[in-house]
Amino acid sequence: MNKTFTWRLLTPGELTDVYLQEMRRDFPAGELKPLSMILTSEAEGLAHTWGVFDGETLAAYLLMVRPAGSRVSQLDYFAVLPEYRAAGLGAQLLADLPQHERGAQAILIEAECPDKAEDEAMAVRRLGFYSRCGARDTGFTEHLFDAWFRILVLDCPGCAPLAPETAVEALTDCYRRTISETEWQKYVQFYCPDGTKYC
Repeated sequence: MNKTFTWRLLTPGELTDVYLQEMRRDFPAGELKPLSMILTSEAEGLAHTWGVFDGETLAAYLLMVRPAGSRVSQLDYFAVLPEYRAAGLGAQLLADLPQHERGAQAILIEAECPDKAEDEAMAVRRLGFYSRCGARDTGFTEHLFDAWFRILVLDCPGCAPLAPETAVEALTDCYRRTISETEWQKYVQFYCPDGTKYC
C-alpha cells in the first residue's frame, strides 16, 4: 500500500451511517447486533469504532469492544470498503491495529464457522485471511445470538501469547460487561474443541 491512511474514532452519527450504508451490506443479518446496542455500548464507554480514511473518504472500519480495565480488545466487526479491497489494506490494518489499541495484550476475533454460515465461501475466505495475518484458532466455538463463530487470537507484539482458555475467559468478560445477565445467559454460549459446553 503506497497511500497514507488516517485512523480516527467515529462519532455516533458517522457510526450510524456506517451501520446503515456499509455494515448491512458487509455482514449477514443474523451476525449483526442491533444498531441501538452498538451505540449504547459506545456511549457507555464499553466500545469504540475506528474509521480509516483515504483523505476524507472512508476506506475501512473496525468496531472494537474494550471495557475499561480489559486487557484485551475484541474486534467486533471489520471490513474494508469494496473499492479498497484486494490491495492488501485489510492485512495492513490488522498489523497496525495493536498500536491503536494501546495496552491490549491481544486482539480477539470471532470468525463465522463455515459449516454454519449463510455464505460458506465467504466464511472460509475470512478464516483464511485472519490466518494469513497471524491469528491463531483457539479451537473454541461460540454460539452468539443466531450465529456460530470460531474464536481466534491475534497476539500483540511484545506480549506473551494468550492460552486458548485465557482468550475465552477474556471474551467472556467482555460480554459480561457489555450485555445484561439475562441476555448473556440466553444468547452467548461457548464450546470446547471437543464440542462440550464450556462453563
